[in-house]
Amino acid sequence: MRPTALIPALALGIALVATVGAAARPQAQAIQIRTVMNAAQEVPAPAGDTSNGRGTFAATVTKSETGASISWELTFSGLTGNAIAAHIHTGAAGTPGPVVLALCGPCTSPASGTGNLSEAALQAIEDGGAYVNVHTPPNAAGEIRGQLATTASVSTTLTSRQEVPKPKGNVKRATGSFTGVVAKVGTTGTIAWRLRFSKLTGRAIAAHIHVGRVGRAGPVLVALCGPCRNGQRGTANLTAAALAALEAGRGYVNVHTPKNAGGEIRGQIRSVPLTTS
Repeated sequence: MRPTALIPALALGIALVATVGAAARPQAQAIQIRTVMNAAQEVPAPAGDTSNGRGTFAATVTKSETGASISWELTFSGLTGNAIAAHIHTGAAGTPGPVVLALCGPCTSPASGTGNLSEAALQAIEDGGAYVNVHTPPNAAGEIRGQLATTASVSTTLTSRQEVPKPKGNVKRATGSFTGVVAKVGTTGTIAWRLRFSKLTGRAIAAHIHVGRVGRAGPVLVALCGPCRNGQRGTANLTAAALAALEAGRGYVNVHTPKNAGGEIRGQIRSVPLTTS
């Protein structure tokens, strides 16, 4: 995934969030990393018909005194030959780099294992500068590759009691839920989300992710939908400011109606674990 420019929000508010959010950002003891591999990402470009080559890599990275430990799972299919090796390398997207962890060799799918990462390797992963690839005899330098992203699930329950300012009308039964998966690569990322709601005072004219502490209203970070339907899904880009707010637990979701244009139901998003170092 390669996030592009986010829907414009309040520039001054976002700038403040980037400064304050980064300073207050909590650091997790463990993070989840993941990637989808294919031949199109491999550098140099692999030889032969590699159009069927696919793979996935998922791992838990746990901070240690010297770097981190990693527990990983690897799957692949459609390669031009046997998988002679698989590694974690450091290197930005589109650039080859040195091996920092040998995963397996030879490899069969599915494969799993554990290992240790140096502080430099951990930092490269969190900065978006690390990738996984699988090697074959026809493509000894690598046949499929995927840039590593930090991922985390998010969820919250939306109620009228959490909304600020207090919504108007009979909103006691209004409720909703928001779930999503955040993927961070370097300083930007994406969120794949789903929104549910019921018993609102009117139609849902919009829904957003805002930045703000519990009990306080704040500017829009991400426009989700407008108008919105119950059960709607979507994907949105996240700026560095939005990621910092989510990591710090200062993000919330709300749904707006004609009667409550400022928001009728709201739910705070707990701190999202995206960084250890």
